[in-house]
Amino acid sequence: MQGSIFRSIIFPFLLISILSSCVNVTVKGEPETVLEITPDLQATAKAMLEEAGSGEELSTIEKVEQALPQATATIPPAPTATQYIPEGQLAYFNFEDLEQGWEKKRGEGITLRKPDTFGIEIAVERDVDYHLATGVVGHPDGNISTYVFNISPPDESVAFISCRVEIGEYSTDEFESSAKSEYRAEFRFDGRARIVKKVNEKESILADWTTVTSMNPEGVYDQLYLLCDGPRLLFMVNATPVFDLQDNTLIEGDFAIGVGRNPNGGETVIRFDKVAVFEP
Repeated sequence: MQGSIFRSIIFPFLLISILSSCVNVTVKGEPETVLEITPDLQATAKAMLEEAGSGEELSTIEKVEQALPQATATIPPAPTATQYIPEGQLAYFNFEDLEQGWEKKRGEGITLRKPDTFGIEIAVERDVDYHLATGVVGHPDGNISTYVFNISPPDESVAFISCRVEIGEYSTDEFESSAKSEYRAEFRFDGRARIVKKVNEKESILADWTTVTSMNPEGVYDQLYLLCDGPRLLFMVNATPVFDLQDNTLIEGDFAIGVGRNPNGGETVIRFDKVAVFEP
């Protein structure tokens, strides 16, 4: 009897409250939730209130419990940040998923690190051109750009960006090492650059070492840019063209950044920041 009186008092009060614009209620012991009342909910509540007066308290209570979560629009979740993707962008990464201080050995003589909150550092002590492929497939035409900063002796340090890359040796994780075929634009930190073509492991020089006049002062990142558009290969340093030539040997493949082999056998350490691949 007391339970019937409780229901007859509380639930009509709850239904009357629902007829207002907003009400705080606790449903089945859940934490108190602010419910936004819609016109449909108001109509449902009014009908339930009329039915509650007929003495069918238990069925009304059950209907209220069923109707509340269905007829109510709860507070919407907080909006997520809008991610702006520029038109034509095929890939962009700055290794944000790696924690600062992260380090990974890639076999003998190769180490990847994240010493800062952005970018990645690659240290190579082997006689190998070490690649990090972007994973862009099905887009042989496009451009890749990145910012590079040298830690090791300038005349022994080569950073490169490549297009039409076919990886020849895969490592155990997601990082690749050597390329079987590619167009590779090399930038040496003593102010020189060249273009290398590699086809089925065999290398040839498309453009030999040339002085780069657009290098930034020591201590400042340099931007590298390589466009592969049909037979055209355009390489720029800090938005200044260094090579603009034609070759139609390679027609497909990935894009990559990397560190070139050290001619003196020492360690080469280079940092990369903001790697982006766009349609041409």
